[in-house]
Amino acid sequence: MAADFDAPTQDLSSNGRVLSLLRPHTSRLVAVLVMLVLLVVADLMPPFAIKLLIDDVFVDSPLALSFGGRGRLLAALLAGLFVSYVARNSFFYISRMRSLQVSEDVCFSLRKRLFDHLQQLSLRYYRAHQPGQVGARVMDDTYKIQSFIQDKFPLLMLNLLKFQILVVVIFLMNPRLALAAVVILPLQFVIYRHFRTPIRKSHSEAQENLSLAYGNLVEKFLGMEVVKGFNAEARESETFNRAIDESRKSQIKSQRFHFVQKIAADLLVGLGTILLIAYGAFEVIKGNMKGGDFMMFFGYVMMLYPSVLEIISGVGHSSKAVASVNRVFEMLEEPVRDGLRTIPPEDLAAIHGGEIKFTNISFAYEDAPQVLHNISLSIKPGERIAITGPSGSGKSTLVKLLPKFITPSTGSVQLGGVDLANIPSRLVRKEIAIAFQEVFLFNASIYENIRYAREDADIDAVREACRLTGADQIITRLPEGYETNLADFGAELSRGEKQRITLARALLKNTEILILDEATASIDRGSSRAIMDSVFQRMQGRTVLMVTHETHLLDMVDRVICVRDGRVCFEGTPDAYARYEPAAFLSSPISKDDRLVEPTMKVNRQVSSAVHLDERSETKQSPPHPKDET
Repeated sequence: MAADFDAPTQDLSSNGRVLSLLRPHTSRLVAVLVMLVLLVVADLMPPFAIKLLIDDVFVDSPLALSFGGRGRLLAALLAGLFVSYVARNSFFYISRMRSLQVSEDVCFSLRKRLFDHLQQLSLRYYRAHQPGQVGARVMDDTYKIQSFIQDKFPLLMLNLLKFQILVVVIFLMNPRLALAAVVILPLQFVIYRHFRTPIRKSHSEAQENLSLAYGNLVEKFLGMEVVKGFNAEARESETFNRAIDESRKSQIKSQRFHFVQKIAADLLVGLGTILLIAYGAFEVIKGNMKGGDFMMFFGYVMMLYPSVLEIISGVGHSSKAVASVNRVFEMLEEPVRDGLRTIPPEDLAAIHGGEIKFTNISFAYEDAPQVLHNISLSIKPGERIAITGPSGSGKSTLVKLLPKFITPSTGSVQLGGVDLANIPSRLVRKEIAIAFQEVFLFNASIYENIRYAREDADIDAVREACRLTGADQIITRLPEGYETNLADFGAELSRGEKQRITLARALLKNTEILILDEATASIDRGSSRAIMDSVFQRMQGRTVLMVTHETHLLDMVDRVICVRDGRVCFEGTPDAYARYEPAAFLSSPISKDDRLVEPTMKVNRQVSSAVHLDERSETKQSPPHPKDET
């Protein structure tokens, strides 16, 4: 099945884009055209049979005598009609089946290409576009393209061929009468030109409004807990009603142009039919034409006019299909920063478990103040690092630079001495496992959710990862265990239980670098410490970056980095950090098991309150959209 789309997508015209979709299927399209030509020839038989019936069967004629009488001529005529109808339907079936195969292949290949391309786009693209909008283009626009190729394209080509053949035939029969019949056709072209642009524009607008409405619908369903929590059902209904109302108005506007165009075209057909009957009757009365010849001529013209209307209608549908093609190619032409390029083998070896360096890193989210300011850090292979600090200080932003979820505004991030800017994202992320701050589980079994990190992992490897995080005890209590399907993204589990599962998923990947972004924030203090002890044992000799507010975990790491207002304000051992920031430990529940507690007890609680007031005044939230991501 041809589906490679070798033609480049950049800078193609609308027609070029359509041709790029059809080019891999040229041989089958040629077969369709051959069948359509034969179908047009078969369609010419009934008017010709009527001519013979009137001029040679109803009256004696030399042709009837050559057949041995009018009865035999009639029998031959009926047999010929039967054969023509059998042939006609055979040509129709073959042409439509070929068109169906082409349309299905184009739609399949286009959706696959879109999905593969979308997975390579930056996270910024997904933050700028609603999931429903993206889904509408992948499914709805490609379906419109498929429907056009399957249904409208063969009909359009059939009528174009029929139009050309019929024009030649009627001019060969009677040039003067043919001229009277086709005099209205230039006016049909004028009507088409007049309505083409507004039909295409209004259809594109209708499709865009529909995708916006769909995006609004999906977004609200995903956030239904928030909607219900704030009693916002009526407000959201009003918002959705406005969205679908805009789509409704655009659809009506698009169809109104289409209907007016058809009416204008049909009125011209009526005018042409009147002229033809008047002039043809005059020719027959004068004896310049036989009655049978005129009926055949009239039959061909009555086939010609509808073909013109179908051509105009088909071109209108093609305008809609072209609008969908353009919308799809807008996504395909969205730039992919590093694509599938490769790097030298020595660089690939260097990044495997290599040293991490942040050099003069600054970063600003799009249209927002700077979040990180001139940060320089070095993290040795196998080192366990805790990154802490007030909320909104830039901790999560800093670790997002390593897997290239965002790229720095200035400065560089290196892994094994190789600048990440020169490494494809997929190769960087292959070296890193991440337990995200925002928990996300797919609507699939627990086993499939955990195995998502490594699809070749068996059930034993999955169980081992879950035992390390305590998820195994939770899962085995469920009626179907690891085969339990998680509906609504794991809504039946608590946030802490979901964190254990997502942490197990990260451990299963078994990489040289592990990033934990508040990975145990929703798990109780004692359990989170036990989990982290198991994690650090599993990651012995490998690098761990742990973003956390939990001070009871800090004595488990080699080094603490404190980030405040986008700057590194402290870097040192856990004991040194306890002396530097004693108030942070006084604000947490104190346990005799925590080695860091003793130094903090000497600090006056009044100092603690002052420090907390200062922290709250300096805390800020990161803007929602990054400036640059891959």
